[in-house]
Amino acid sequence: MNLSCEENMQNSGNSSSGVDMCVAGADRALDQDPRLLVNLLSLERIHSLHTDYFQHVQIDIQPFMRKVVTTWMLEVCEEQQCEEQVFPLAVSYMDRFLAQRPISRQQLQLLAVTAMLLASKFRQCHPLSVDLLCAYTDNSVHPNEVRQWEVILLQRLNWQLSIATAFDFIEPFLARVPWGRVNPLVRTHALTLTSVCYTETEFLLVPPSLVAVACIAAAARGLRVRMCITELCDLTQTAPAAAELVARHVERVLARETQPQEPRARANPPAKQPTTDRTQLPDTPTDVQDVHF
Repeated sequence: MNLSCEENMQNSGNSSSGVDMCVAGADRALDQDPRLLVNLLSLERIHSLHTDYFQHVQIDIQPFMRKVVTTWMLEVCEEQQCEEQVFPLAVSYMDRFLAQRPISRQQLQLLAVTAMLLASKFRQCHPLSVDLLCAYTDNSVHPNEVRQWEVILLQRLNWQLSIATAFDFIEPFLARVPWGRVNPLVRTHALTLTSVCYTETEFLLVPPSLVAVACIAAAARGLRVRMCITELCDLTQTAPAAAELVARHVERVLARETQPQEPRARANPPAKQPTTDRTQLPDTPTDVQDVHF
């Protein structure tokens, strides 16, 4: 039995906040354990969404609002160097809540902050602080509100915080296909594509395992790695045609998100205001002045 310690020491002691950001690397023995995929797929069946809550539950929340807030969540997690699973887990918590209870658009960012707080507590040794998360909202969300909603969110989730996300499937899939370790960039690109999928409403009802298969396939094709999507489908008993369809959609979303966009000033130049009249905000990942809830 290999009991060697393979923590990633790259970020150890380098955090500006003084918090040690050293994280453990992939556990090869765990990733190849046959029980792992069985348990992940079981969790997936329990917690997957089956209805579009924009049509059946939410009245005031629109899909583009979810896009805005999840993109902001991703930027916060990246700036704070959160562990990889924090962002998709937070989005999963938020989606499960939205599938059960209608809220107003003014409460969406509060829910997002609470979901990130819970996910960081569950996945990290050093969770994000309430005050820090509120600062990222330019203090439009107050700490007392977050603490109250933490209990509300936990009750709606029935205290079941262990949810299988697409990120959880990436390593086990790559460990089980012969070409999975050929190019280490396949994993990096697949995780990046998975993050993009979690910001897109089109993938809301797609099972996490299928999202992982599609992102791995798209990443491998982009890196010219010889692969067979059928090998990935055999791991989850998914139809290759369905996986190929989702993979093509991932590639289209990536092309759409990465294509250069013309500056807004060309189409509709905004009226300039004196500097003294503008509301100044602290540097945050997303300028909340441009987000209208």
